[in-house]
Amino acid sequence: MPSAFVDHHQVAVLFRDHRESIMNFLLQKVRCPDTAQDLSQETYLRLLRQGAIPHADNLTGYLYKTAERLAIDFLRYDKRISNYLSPLDDSLEWECPKPHPETMTMLRQQCELLLDAIAALPTQCRHVFLLRKIDELSYAQIADKLAISEKTVQRHLVKAMLHCHRRLGLVPA
Repeated sequence: MPSAFVDHHQVAVLFRDHRESIMNFLLQKVRCPDTAQDLSQETYLRLLRQGAIPHADNLTGYLYKTAERLAIDFLRYDKRISNYLSPLDDSLEWECPKPHPETMTMLRQQCELLLDAIAALPTQCRHVFLLRKIDELSYAQIADKLAISEKTVQRHLVKAMLHCHRRLGLVPA
């Protein structure tokens, strides 16, 4: 069968149209929602990296076949790992990998403080800060977008960072 190049838009459409069904398909195979989510993401990443795809006339079938192969690989790996692990020693204490509720509360409070600090910034300073930290634009791109100099972008960023650090108590006021 002929191979065809699949562009990012086609993969995005596949992802949008089949995300839930691929997740359910993988969940039946691996029986773990987190693993199914990871394998679903990896399925789409494989398609994006692939470039030329055989069976391009049946992308949905190719998508499911890729997901199935990833699930099989995962299950084989998981089985090999469990064969090498010794039985658990009852005297060992295992800690839950999820953060403690106190840690989560502290992180939420810090996030609220940071969001309040960002909201309190002057408009242009906040805009520059968000373009840099959220949109990850370069100084030159921000300067072009806002029609200001790169030096002004730098000043706004320093002002925003200092303001946020002070509000979080990381530097003296």
